[in-house]
Amino acid sequence: MIEFLKISSMAIFDEAEIEFRPGLNCITGETGAGKSLVLGALMLLMGSRASQDMVRPGAQKATIEALFTRGDEQTVLRREIYPTGSSRCYIDGRLATAGSLAQFSSGLITIYGQHDYQDLLHPSQQMAILEELAGLDRSEAQEAHDALAGAVAFLNGLEDRIEQYRQEREELLFALGELDSLEITEGLEEELASQLGRAHGAAELKRCSHLAEDILYSGSSSVVELMSQARDHAARVAAVDRSVSPLVDSLGDVIAQVEDISMSLREKISSYEYDPETIDILEEKLHFLQDLKRKHRADEYGLIKLKGEIRERLALTEDSEHALAQAREELARATGAYREALQAFLSRRHAFAEAFCAGINADLEALGMPGTQFTVSQTDPAELEGHLFDSRGTAASPASVLKGEFLISTNVGQKPLPLARIASGGELSRIMLAIKAQQKTSQQGTLIFDEIDSGISGQTALMIAAKLKDLSQRAQAIVVTHLHQVASVADTHLVISKQVSEGSTSSSIREVAGMDRVHELARMMGGETPSRAVIQHAKELVGM
Repeated sequence: MIEFLKISSMAIFDEAEIEFRPGLNCITGETGAGKSLVLGALMLLMGSRASQDMVRPGAQKATIEALFTRGDEQTVLRREIYPTGSSRCYIDGRLATAGSLAQFSSGLITIYGQHDYQDLLHPSQQMAILEELAGLDRSEAQEAHDALAGAVAFLNGLEDRIEQYRQEREELLFALGELDSLEITEGLEEELASQLGRAHGAAELKRCSHLAEDILYSGSSSVVELMSQARDHAARVAAVDRSVSPLVDSLGDVIAQVEDISMSLREKISSYEYDPETIDILEEKLHFLQDLKRKHRADEYGLIKLKGEIRERLALTEDSEHALAQAREELARATGAYREALQAFLSRRHAFAEAFCAGINADLEALGMPGTQFTVSQTDPAELEGHLFDSRGTAASPASVLKGEFLISTNVGQKPLPLARIASGGELSRIMLAIKAQQKTSQQGTLIFDEIDSGISGQTALMIAAKLKDLSQRAQAIVVTHLHQVASVADTHLVISKQVSEGSTSSSIREVAGMDRVHELARMMGGETPSRAVIQHAKELVGM
């Protein structure tokens, strides 16, 4: 709940401090004094958009601070608005974003204003209210719908692909034949080009390899022969100086390596033979591979992948019934899952709606609307089958299947019709109160009602006051009101007044009690100069 609110340099408020208490807190005052600005300040603490005109002329910044209590914990929220329109937010003195402020305060403050009453006329908002009170979540139904829509799309796509592949069968077979005629591997073009280069230069490769081998091993005064002589001389030195022995061993290792190299060169010499037929075969393979790559606009990996895809397409045309049967089984499973999710949701919503409507009707009778019948129009779970798909076979969305609407009949024997066609502003206020009464509000939260009594007077005003008083027993309530009937039952009565001094207008707020409260109630009933009778009636309202 809100314990304390401080407003500094905001609009017509210079400095205002408000102490709220548990129960019903009423804010009254003359028109234009700034009653709605108090709610505006609280909305800023809920993360609403700040604007430069909120800063009092001449001030460096506007500041709103509030102390909240949740259980045994206390939290201070603060927001500063600057003449540029920018703002800073703080939670317990630590800098925060407006989004963090909104998230933190969302469970602490709930504001009901004229906008909320208008939202009550929209069927989608009505179902959102009903489902929130019932603790229902559409996510499971939405997930089931998404799975069903995917199954429908897959089956339709599969049928289209099968038909397309059947029409393209001859082309697919020809393309597969071309791809199968060449054993394609990654890097094949580079390998073929390398082989072709070796085939063209076979004579020169053979000559150079022979010369290298001759120098290393076969020729006179070869490297191996000369190194063997060097090793023998070093061995004679090692016989006297043992420190030379490792060098002799190293020479032996080098000679062995040169002999291995020579053997490899001899093998290469025998492989280098100029063969025009081999060259023709390699050129044909290389050109064919290059043609395939250009034709299909793919590299070797792409051609390998394409070959697999073509085989899958041809296999699908040959075994289409099996693939279609699997897709239809998945569609049936997804349809059943979607049906079950919707039936479970609608059954819970129907069950809750019965008790919900009974409670609303009882409260509306207590709020001066006897004979009123409030009902909920929604899809019957037993008639769900015809709502799962539209005429095109597309899976109907949860928003379509779960749509519903609040209906009301304000006169006995009258057919229930949508709220938008029947309910007046005063009736909407009472319906909103009745709906709010169905919600189990946390004792730690604060309910704020802005002009809920607009367009109401007389006996109905007394009923509204009684219902607000009842709600305030479950959660702290703050009401901006112009009705003395509501203000008279307040646990805390706050009055906002406006003063003009030296060409500047400012407002202040104070708690009233005793005769001050009597005079405020009398002003609300009889204007600025109430009669003695009005003052006496005001005394009676507060038990004086």
